[in-house]
Amino acid sequence: MVLIGLGNAGCKIVEGFSDSHKKITIDAGSELNECSSPELYEQEAQKHDNLLDFEEEECYFFVCGAGKVSAATLALLETIKHKKINLVYIYPEEIMLSPTQQKLNNVAFNVLQEYARSGLLHSMYLMCNETISEFIPDVTMENIFSQTNNAIVNVFENLIFYLGEKPILGSHHDAKDISRIRTVEYGEIEKNKKNLYFPLDNITETCYINIVSDEDMKNNKDLLKQIKQKIMNDKENNILSSFVVFKSDHEQSFYYGIRFTHFLQKK
Repeated sequence: MVLIGLGNAGCKIVEGFSDSHKKITIDAGSELNECSSPELYEQEAQKHDNLLDFEEEECYFFVCGAGKVSAATLALLETIKHKKINLVYIYPEEIMLSPTQQKLNNVAFNVLQEYARSGLLHSMYLMCNETISEFIPDVTMENIFSQTNNAIVNVFENLIFYLGEKPILGSHHDAKDISRIRTVEYGEIEKNKKNLYFPLDNITETCYINIVSDEDMKNNKDLLKQIKQKIMNDKENNILSSFVVFKSDHEQSFYYGIRFTHFLQKK
């Protein structure tokens, strides 16, 4: 898998992944010359059409829209438009942004969603720093960015792995072609505890990736019923859902839910 990071946040996240992936980082002052405006970053990126030169078919592209360098996103994506692109958009905590950064973020957030809905992206995953930091324990002023970045790395490290594996039960979700805007939910199966990584509105589909411990796999007679109940609950709310089950060495059973929608999000 190819992982691409644009800007400070995107680069930090990609650098946090295991070395089993190919990593490409692009930032101002290194791969791109520093520019004084977003428009100039777009022009700068157009001069470097070889930055995203890789043979692999699929990639994950990580970017936060608050930095001026994020304006290079569309120009860079244009060079790999023939690839299967999963864009991961890091939505920053707005109260920490300057008015200029807020404007940049709003423009990028809306434009990239339209880009996804048009079919030019395979998917656009939304991650919200503020939402994530609220459920991570021991977040401080000193480690807030490293902690939220690590949370994003952990969830996608696992998703990328399990989406490429054959489950022992269930089938991987075949989402509708229009369901390109997504986020991730982490939950504990038995406690019914869950955390959404972005407050996604108008959820229309869900794929539950259940990671089951050896102990539960052998002895928990209620677990499959609990997994199926989520599907039935979603059906009552007009959400099309499916599930897969994987066995793991973890002591606790948990799940990741990929939440889908085709509705544009507002934040």
